[in-house]
Amino acid sequence: MSNYLRAPRRYGVSIAALIFSAMMVASACASPTPSPSASASPAASASPVSELPFPRTISDDGGVDITISTAPQRIVALSPASVEVLAAIGLTDRVVGVAACSCMPKALSKVKVVADYTATNVEKIVALNPDLVFVAGSGFTPQEAIDALRATNITVVTIDPLGVDGVLHSIRLIGDAAGASVAAAALAAEAQGEIAALAALVPANPRPAVFYEVDATGAIYGLSVDDYAAELITLAGGEPITSGESGVWEIDLESLVAAQPEVILLGDAAYGTTAEAVAARPGWGSMPAVVDGSIVAVDGDLITTPGPRIATALRALIQAIHPELTLP
Repeated sequence: MSNYLRAPRRYGVSIAALIFSAMMVASACASPTPSPSASASPAASASPVSELPFPRTISDDGGVDITISTAPQRIVALSPASVEVLAAIGLTDRVVGVAACSCMPKALSKVKVVADYTATNVEKIVALNPDLVFVAGSGFTPQEAIDALRATNITVVTIDPLGVDGVLHSIRLIGDAAGASVAAAALAAEAQGEIAALAALVPANPRPAVFYEVDATGAIYGLSVDDYAAELITLAGGEPITSGESGVWEIDLESLVAAQPEVILLGDAAYGTTAEAVAARPGWGSMPAVVDGSIVAVDGDLITTPGPRIATALRALIQAIHPELTLP
């Protein structure tokens, strides 16, 4: 799962645990069309040269207009993207609470953990007296927890990007809400430029069919059709095999076999999944990727965390899908 999932492994557990333990999360074959952010010049999104004064009114990824009266000084980050972005734009000293995630920056490793894949502890969050809480959309932060936080008049901002352009927008959104618009816009522009440069190096052909495995310990989970990681695969020169549905990551074996994956990327490699284990699975032996040995371990934490490392994720995917390319 991407887009917060859309990152089932980012909380250090299997997607099955995420789906059946508490969170109804959102993010045949499909090939997402690259968003304008992937091909546009970094100048396409002008970066501010100075901070606007507070109060600021922003519209979050949930479509809610929020007025932030003063620059936040006590921030809780419950989405992986907000955790990474706040560290990247130099605001770790303002972060007082985080959700557990495998992408935790070292600078935030000792900050109080107030949520994980099983629950969000509203009482602990309120006790931290935050003036801003970033929550993960699509069910990764349970709606009842979000409602409870809002009931205490805490400012809550939802982060829930769709597509590569949405990830870049969320980086800017986090900066706007936290009072670091200049740094966040610069971070997004840098990532945008790197993505465009990398995508330009990818040949038009061949474009192998690519299945990104999130988890297969029970059912088979890959990417949903609107997952930003599926778009990254497109930019990396592959044709992503997805569930074909928005917000659905499960794909049945019959559909996967019919899609004839030519490359299988193991986003669950860090959890012990190997190419040998995949090749030995019943029903997988006829897939071209298995026959040709095109099963590649990748860093699932990197690829499915929709934050400032997005260009690095694209680079990793290009190298996995087109190993013949030499990237600068």
